[in-house]
Amino acid sequence: MTNEEFEKKWAENRKEILANNEDYQRITQSYNGSGWIDYVIFIAGFVICENYTKTIVNSIVLQYLLALVGMLVIWLGYRLIKSLFNSKQTLAELEEKIKQQYKDSIGG
Repeated sequence: MTNEEFEKKWAENRKEILANNEDYQRITQSYNGSGWIDYVIFIAGFVICENYTKTIVNSIVLQYLLALVGMLVIWLGYRLIKSLFNSKQTLAELEEKIKQQYKDSIGG
């Protein structure tokens, strides 16, 4: 099978093959950031930062602005840590690996 024939076959079957791969689906789901835990982190981050800024700043507006910034920093830190533990591969790397496995399985 030539490389051109394989690429055509891969284009036809790509979605189905990737949909059936557990690792690919797990990584895809980890990219979605709208889980309930994200909302809990937002609220907890705001409460923690709000309580902390009360001791530093007297202005209520500044307290809430600093609490919002702190909330975002805490949430971004959570997302960074979550991404480090979820996977060592990117979707592109994993797709190339799956593509190579598919090529080997059909004898290309």
